[in-house]
Amino acid sequence: MQIKTFGLGLYMTNCYLAWNEKKEGYFFDCGGTNLEGVKRFIEEKDIELKYFILTHGHYDHISGMKKFLEIYPKVSLYIGKEEELFLTESRYSLSRMIDGSDFKFTGKYKTINDGDMIGDFKVLSSPGHTIGSKCFYNEGSKILIAGDTMFRRSFGRTDFPTGDERDLFESLQKLCDILPLETIVYSGHTEPTTIGEEKSFLKNQGLIK
Repeated sequence: MQIKTFGLGLYMTNCYLAWNEKKEGYFFDCGGTNLEGVKRFIEEKDIELKYFILTHGHYDHISGMKKFLEIYPKVSLYIGKEEELFLTESRYSLSRMIDGSDFKFTGKYKTINDGDMIGDFKVLSSPGHTIGSKCFYNEGSKILIAGDTMFRRSFGRTDFPTGDERDLFESLQKLCDILPLETIVYSGHTEPTTIGEEKSFLKNQGLIK
């Protein structure tokens, strides 16, 4: 599995394009409408984009999704079952707070739950930053798309609607327990890290066992 990072939107959110040896493509999050580089890269690599996956429903991760789906109307869109309201209510997505807009998405999408498979990626529920945050693990390449659950030497905020500190630390414990230490973690807002580095950091801070 290969992966390419794109910084999109007001916060330069890390949005990821992953593709396998068959050139089947997965796009994770879409934090802005500055998609020219994404489109050009997909065309240059001759990638067949099949999956559009949201780690959670905050506006800095979904604000460009309507434009993305205009460009790629045939892709399947996935979001955590618990996050459906984030697509239609700005108090959850934070769109009004971020840029004053009232974001609403009324198109088609599929909901996902812990343990589901989306092509080559396994869904790992990781509530805490939001109620339905999800991470996505590719076992063959040992990579994790973590959204805002896990950052390099940090972790997601829990003071937004549906956030929960206890849930977040339980999610971080779970990821550190079940994934190989060499797993590369791609987060929503920092450079890549590894499960091993974050497990050591979190243990030293007394946040996990």
